[in-house]
Amino acid sequence: MKDVRQIKVNGHQVGIRGLDQALEELAPGYTPQREQELADQLLKMVRKHNYIPDSARQVYADALRDMLRKAVGLEPLAGQKKGLHVQVACGGCAGGDQMLQAVYDALTRLGISGEVERVSDTLEIAALGLRGTPALVVNGEVKVVGSIPPGGQIDDWLHQAAEDAV
Repeated sequence: MKDVRQIKVNGHQVGIRGLDQALEELAPGYTPQREQELADQLLKMVRKHNYIPDSARQVYADALRDMLRKAVGLEPLAGQKKGLHVQVACGGCAGGDQMLQAVYDALTRLGISGEVERVSDTLEIAALGLRGTPALVVNGEVKVVGSIPPGGQIDDWLHQAAEDAV
């Protein structure tokens, strides 16, 4: 379905219907002072189209607040943890698939575990500050945009980031 966006809620990928439309409506009115109010509105809006159990309401609220923050170009608050977090930004091109495979191959070769995320949503790519794809972001640091790096460059970046994350 076109209006379903995958987000991470409490470490699990979850499809949320109508999230993009709600973000488009609420993001222009964002100010730090209104963040909680807008996050509450966002939760209320997506609950109209999605089942969110009462027992999981807070973790959904945190994940949705982070999506609002991303939509306005801010860092998420929830889930800020040590470890390796790799983002491969791609607009559906073959280069993005190659970059993603190169990352998985490098992690396997190096014996490193980490979270790998494919970012294909235009708003999320822009929120990362990227002006082209494919792109590689490791622990929040942009490593390459617009090309696939040569040889062992990805290995070097991932190895260094894993050492820094310890």
